[in-house]
Amino acid sequence: MKSVGLLVVLLSGLLLSGCAEAPEPVHEPVVCPSTDAGQILACLSERQKLSRKEFKGAYQAASAQAATGEAAAILQLICLSLHEHASYKQFKSGVDTLADYLKKHPEDAAALQGLRALLLRIEREKMIKKVQGEKILDEKEELGAENKELLERNEALEKGALQDQGRIRELQKQIEELKNIETIIKNRER
Repeated sequence: MKSVGLLVVLLSGLLLSGCAEAPEPVHEPVVCPSTDAGQILACLSERQKLSRKEFKGAYQAASAQAATGEAAAILQLICLSLHEHASYKQFKSGVDTLADYLKKHPEDAAALQGLRALLLRIEREKMIKKVQGEKILDEKEELGAENKELLERNEALEKGALQDQGRIRELQKQIEELKNIETIIKNRER
C-alpha cells in the first residue's frame, strides 16, 4: 500500500510538473529614434505602389503643404520627389529642397548628408542619361536626313535608269529599222 501511495504521489508530481509552463521572458520592443532620413525612406517605401494618378495628386498636396514650411511636409515632398513616377524636374526640385532643408536644420545634417550624396549621384546619372538620349536623338535625326537624301538619290537614279532603258529600246528599234533598210537596199541592188 505504501508503494501504491508513493507511486500515486510520483505520478501526480510528474503530471503536474508537465502541465506547468515556464514563463516566457518579456522582450521590450527596441525603439530607435526616428531620423529625417528614416522618415523619407519609410515614406518612399509606403508610397512605392502609387499609380501615376495617385502620385500626381499626392505630389500636388505635398507641394502645397510644404509651402507652409513645416518640416514633416517638406520631408514628405522630398520623399515624393524620389518616387519612380516623379519627373526629372520634380526630382531636381526634391534635391534642391533637401539642400535647403539641410541649411535650415543643421542638427539633422549628419543623417541626411548620405542621402543627399546618393541623390546627387543619381542626378548626375540622370543628366548623363539625358545627354546621351539627346545625342542619340540628334544622331537619329542626322541619320533620318541622310536616309531621306539617299532615298531621293536612289529614286532619281531609278528614274534615270528607266529613262535610259527607254532610250536603249528606242535605239535598238532604230538599229533594227536601219538593218531592215540596209537589207532592202542590198536586195534592190542585186
